Amino acid sequence: MRIKIIFIVFLSIVSSINSNAQLKEFWSLEKSINYAIENNIQIKRQELQSEIASKDFTQSYFNFTPTLNVGLEHSISAGRALNYDLYRWENQQQTFGSLGVRSELTLFNGLQNLNTVAQRKYSFLSSQADLEKTKNDITLLIMNYYLQVLFDEELLEVSKNQYEVTLLQVEKTKKMVDVGNIAMGQLYEIQAQAASEKLIYTVKANTLQLSVLDLAQLLDLDSIGNFAVLHPENLNVESFLLPATFNDALANALQNMPEIRSSEYKVKSSEKNLSVQQGERSPEVYLSGVYYSQYQNGSFNPNDSTFVYPMIDQLKDKRYSQITLGVSIPIFNRYLTQTSISKAKISLEDSKLFLEQQKQALFKKIQQAHTDALGAFAKYQSALEAVKSNQEAFNYSRQKYEVGLVNAVDFSVAKNSYSKARSDLAQAKYEYIFKVKILDFYSGKAIAL
Repeated sequence: MRIKIIFIVFLSIVSSINSNAQLKEFWSLEKSINYAIENNIQIKRQELQSEIASKDFTQSYFNFTPTLNVGLEHSISAGRALNYDLYRWENQQQTFGSLGVRSELTLFNGLQNLNTVAQRKYSFLSSQADLEKTKNDITLLIMNYYLQVLFDEELLEVSKNQYEVTLLQVEKTKKMVDVGNIAMGQLYEIQAQAASEKLIYTVKANTLQLSVLDLAQLLDLDSIGNFAVLHPENLNVESFLLPATFNDALANALQNMPEIRSSEYKVKSSEKNLSVQQGERSPEVYLSGVYYSQYQNGSFNPNDSTFVYPMIDQLKDKRYSQITLGVSIPIFNRYLTQTSISKAKISLEDSKLFLEQQKQALFKKIQQAHTDALGAFAKYQSALEAVKSNQEAFNYSRQKYEVGLVNAVDFSVAKNSYSKARSDLAQAKYEYIFKVKILDFYSGKAIAL
């Protein structure tokens, strides 16, 4: 009776899981990736950085335009001043001020403005490539987490099947004990095995929930109550072909991967930055213009103490304009220009080394993925043979156990070996699929299952 209760409880757990699954919203890998790209905070922050680079690029064009500033001053002074009426020094208070307009235009400054436009253009393009790389990183991460959920689902299914088989054997063993074919000790052994496998099933179920939680958190979902992954149909190794070499993937990656393009743009930006710094050595030719007037209170006619000069009249009479064409030739500025040029050269060399480093890292990553895929495929083939062999051994052991020719321990060993072989097969399968999808990704193919 206790065994029946355990079996009923297990079936109710499985039934509850299946009923809950019907209420869930199943997300495909493509949907998960698209959602992450639209909502991931890291991607949004990178988009803001790209916008900043865009603003800097736009601003560089305005460096060719003249400046225009309006100035207004009004001052009040108090102190001893000469009284021209009495011709003596007295304490006086005066107000005075000025207003005007000033504009300045750089005609030539060693092509610094032109090189600044080019530098910020490449910086902007580099930021866009960095944004694309961030999206790619999130895409690969989503795929990894998604496949982990599918892998844990298969492990849970293996554990479930193993537990179901053991429960059936418990029932058969009890009947054999009742008719006196085997001793009660074997029933206790198979019951203990069932209890252990129930624990394993519970652990696998919790592991699956944690994997789903990890994926949901990566997607920044507010709740995971209805979230579930969609298990693709016919997800088998034969559907994912591994290229003979990784050269095609490498060639495409070196040409199209955003991390390479970003590094190339950084090299060009550093080259233009060096030109900007070298332009500091050049004379600057500028054109400036000023137009202003001023006013002051008080008497301005020493022969007429009643004379008052209205502010409006002063502003009209004291108008002043000036246009200046000037040249500023740098002679010595505390070695700042040479230091800036030296630093720009160092930055240029560093950006070139970083580009080579990115290429080497990409080569190693693709080479490693191809090698891992080959190893996973070989492991899969070996695991497939192991599953077939262990399945036959398990079936044979089960038949012998049902007629009392082997004990529960031997039966458990055969069953555990079969279960482990199935788990190893699933692990090799998903490891192979993940590495192949990485190679597909670097070959320019869309990520899909």
